[in-house]
Amino acid sequence: MLINLTHEDRKYLEQFANRKMRLTNRQKAQALLGLALGETPEQVSVRVGITKEDLSSLVARFTEGGLKGVGLGRSVRAGPRRFRLRRYPTIEKTPRVCEGAARVAGTRIPVWQLVEARSLGASEAHLLIDYPRLKAANLVDAWAYAEDHPDEIATEIHSNRVA
Repeated sequence: MLINLTHEDRKYLEQFANRKMRLTNRQKAQALLGLALGETPEQVSVRVGITKEDLSSLVARFTEGGLKGVGLGRSVRAGPRRFRLRRYPTIEKTPRVCEGAARVAGTRIPVWQLVEARSLGASEAHLLIDYPRLKAANLVDAWAYAEDHPDEIATEIHSNRVA
């Protein structure tokens, strides 16, 4: 299929097409793991889809600075801090996620929403079907949290009805 490009569009696309590609974190990890498992640089280069020059540069940076030297080091998150609630291991609160409401860990499913659905007649089985990421343990913790924090849950339900 042939498409027509204006001169400006062609120049713009050529700038992108000719730019040096940056390695993704996944490529870096795959390359380092491959080398650690004894693959040759040629094998790693082909399998991961990076040039031998990029691989050599990656190895040099790793040798000099370890994982941090190649941008894969574990770092302190700059984003909001999650607070796991000890008594409810699958419930967490994170500022700026679901407005800081208690929610199922790793999801954006707030406890108040589950409580509201249950009060409207949804069974636990329906909730597990409607929210495939939920597990029975999440519901157990959500119900326990809601029981221990009824005012908080009622306020969140009310706020979301009004909004």
